[in-house]
Amino acid sequence: MSFIGNIKEKNQFPIIFIGSGITLRYFEEAPRWEELLINLWTKVREPEDFYARCYDLKLAGKNNFEIYLEVASELEEAIDRAFIHKELTIPGLDIKQAYDNISPFRFLIGNIFKNLTPKKGYEEEVQAFKSMIIKARFIITTNYDTFIEDCFKASEISVKVNIGNSGLFQKSEDYGELYKIHGSIDDTNSICITQADYNKNESKLALVNAKILSNLTESPILFLGYSLTDLNIRELLSSYSENLPFEMDEAVLRIGVVEYTEGEEKLREVDAHLAELGMYYTKICTDNYLKLYQEISQVNQGMLPSELAKVNRFFKNIIEVRGGKGDLQNVVASHVDISKLDSDEIKSKNFVVAFGDERTIFKPVYYIDYLKCYFGIDDDTANFEGLLNYLVTPPVSITTHLPFKKYAKRALNNPDLPISQRDKLVKRQQKYNLDAITSSAHASTGNSNIQLIIECQCEKPQEVMEIDSLLVNDRAKILYIISEIREFESKDMEDFIINILETRSETTLRRTEYRKLFTAYDLLEYGD
Repeated sequence: MSFIGNIKEKNQFPIIFIGSGITLRYFEEAPRWEELLINLWTKVREPEDFYARCYDLKLAGKNNFEIYLEVASELEEAIDRAFIHKELTIPGLDIKQAYDNISPFRFLIGNIFKNLTPKKGYEEEVQAFKSMIIKARFIITTNYDTFIEDCFKASEISVKVNIGNSGLFQKSEDYGELYKIHGSIDDTNSICITQADYNKNESKLALVNAKILSNLTESPILFLGYSLTDLNIRELLSSYSENLPFEMDEAVLRIGVVEYTEGEEKLREVDAHLAELGMYYTKICTDNYLKLYQEISQVNQGMLPSELAKVNRFFKNIIEVRGGKGDLQNVVASHVDISKLDSDEIKSKNFVVAFGDERTIFKPVYYIDYLKCYFGIDDDTANFEGLLNYLVTPPVSITTHLPFKKYAKRALNNPDLPISQRDKLVKRQQKYNLDAITSSAHASTGNSNIQLIIECQCEKPQEVMEIDSLLVNDRAKILYIISEIREFESKDMEDFIINILETRSETTLRRTEYRKLFTAYDLLEYGD
């Protein structure tokens, strides 16, 4: 069985490592390590002196990795001094801030990555990347930029971001978290680039390894954007080779390394061996990252890792708070001996988990539950309070596109509605209007797509979706339907909404254009 096939068959959320190759793939002029150092070098020294200094360090017996660390250490001192003495200006930073403990050197690095421009032509691939990373058990990256966080935000999925050592010493759900072990441009002082930084990082890597190894039986690892010459990945793989409890045939199913292979349209998987590390893994050779992301995105456990983390936190909080009072018997109850349930029983039976005493039952609501109740596929009468709570409680915010008018009208007529919920509903009503959504959708559809759809003479939204995707992609079709939503018959729109809720995957329904569609239809039906 292949590495990717094993992930899909066992339906396991992978642990994903993301390296600089991903930033290089999707952003113009994203620097490699050497290019970054040259850029910084020219701020304070002559360009040709860079290689002269590297040559001297090479003669001293240092390898490229050690050379770059040494050069970075020297640049930190030179740039910090030049800035303090007004020989160098850095946009967004003044001398007092630097004196108060903001490193000019690291702030300058932050500016370089903050100003990267996305490449054109990768929009569909980036959308697929977003769909994949929300299926990661957790993500570890050595990248400084915020591309991963921005992808989660665009998908309107929460992710707990741990920068540097943050989160490694804390209790963790091990679901839906991002570990930025080399720092982040959101906290430039955390950036790891000098020899001293890497020395401090050694204990951090040990904690990362322990976290991964403890989860490896449940979650395979996928490395993206790394080269096997990268010291970071080699140290990690070396650690796993010493501790993995797997034979060769199992090891190749637990660790996959994506190797960029120009022009390779297939996902060519090869059993590989690093003899010097005693490490077996699967090498995935490809240039078709779209297909790779789509394959991994097929993992579906019924809930996203971010939602599992939310439930885990809720369970733990209940147990810790009520357990501290010696009151768990009034909160957690079991009508069967759950310790004796085996895997087959868990697979074949349905379970209900309830918190509360005889008078109170809490039923969590998730995105798909909310949509199906809102549009009448499921009954919303028994749990309106839970549905309303979902609408006004983080991670859902006022900027999250969701249908709301029907529930807002019902809730605002209740004089006992808590003030905090009332305020959020009123603000949501003030923020959204149909004209703004349709105008934005029209502009995003693109004139060429609009012309192609018009030529097909579609009278129903479903007919728009049936246009050949080679002519118009699904995103453009949905945006067109939003822009023309007033022109379709009400019954046709209702049937269309119900159909996509029943036939599309949750990953698809979470995409921004679908969220906007549901919001636009809601405003059309229940008042702008």
